[in-house]
Amino acid sequence: MDAQLMERLFSSEQGLHTLPTAPEDLPEESREKLGRILDNMSRISPLEADLLELYLLKGVSQAQLGMIFQYTQPNIHYRIARGIQRLKVFINIEMYTEEELRKRLESFFTDKKDIDVLVLIYTHSSQSLVARIIGESQGKVRYRYLKCIKALEQSPSLSDVYLSLKCIGDNITLLRRHKDDDLEKKVIL
Repeated sequence: MDAQLMERLFSSEQGLHTLPTAPEDLPEESREKLGRILDNMSRISPLEADLLELYLLKGVSQAQLGMIFQYTQPNIHYRIARGIQRLKVFINIEMYTEEELRKRLESFFTDKKDIDVLVLIYTHSSQSLVARIIGESQGKVRYRYLKCIKALEQSPSLSDVYLSLKCIGDNITLLRRHKDDDLEKKVIL
């Protein structure tokens, strides 16, 4: 790691805190979009959130980020692109508590296992994890999920739930969290 770069980034005169932040005089619509992005930052890995914050909001170059986080510039580029992709998907997925989602699904489905699959896929974005939790094969979980999504499409009162669950199903590989993601510590507090 470049000691001079670290000194500059964390010094009183040239530290990260001196870099510009998102402008306060943004139009209302842009502030709302920025707010939605920031609200969803907690849904991506802490490392991706740090990289995106430093790169997009603070203007730190990918080369500098590579030196800070000990990754190559191409790896930083990949992680930033992947984080942006995840954020774009998460922005289209409504945020529900597990209890709220379960209650809404119970108004439409009678099979508890169908509800469990939908709620767990929403919560974890992992068919294999859901299969282990409910004790069924991953194929059965996928079948239940697709069957339920198709049924939800016919319910106008649950159209927001349908769109969110469909978005998750369409992007499940992108949204799948690496098993170590939960263990990562956020670098920037």
